[in-house]
Amino acid sequence: MESKTIVDYYHLDVFNGDQLYQIDLGLKEGIDVDVYAKPEYKFEQMYEIRMGLKEGLDISFYIDHRLDSNQMYEIRRGLEDGYDVSVYATDKFIWSQMEQIRMGLESGVDVSKYAKSNIYTSVMEQIRKGLENGVDISPYTERKLFANQMEQVRLGLEHGIDPDSYAWRKYECYEMEKMRLELEGK
Repeated sequence: MESKTIVDYYHLDVFNGDQLYQIDLGLKEGIDVDVYAKPEYKFEQMYEIRMGLKEGLDISFYIDHRLDSNQMYEIRRGLEDGYDVSVYATDKFIWSQMEQIRMGLESGVDVSKYAKSNIYTSVMEQIRKGLENGVDISPYTERKLFANQMEQVRLGLEHGIDPDSYAWRKYECYEMEKMRLELEGK
């Protein structure tokens, strides 16, 4: 059987110009483009799949048209760095949550403390930063604090104070900061 050319894909009349460009690049690179030459993949998704194939990565973690290209990128980045992406390779996480989990894997923290799709990205970031600095603020997620409030909890714990007196949603962030600074003696 003769191998396909870009003209063959063009004549299918199901791909736009950007998709055809990704298919053409893959053909020129000797990649099995049939893996991603499907109209349900946007060209940005095709790019991420093509890059994974080119790098010899296990693309099975992200060859899913329900994942957007940013999610695919975060999974590909984790694979490139040798991390267990199964922790976050699901459409339950948005790309920015995936990024926080990947960053936690990079820094060696216990990402199970915050790898939950119901935790906002900005709150995940505060939990990750705390874990990187030796404090665990994940129990405070039960209080439904906003990220800027979680930051005040994290800063308090990092400075050796018990934030329990101010770590409540009823306090605005600036109030929490004032209470934290008073407890720190500043």
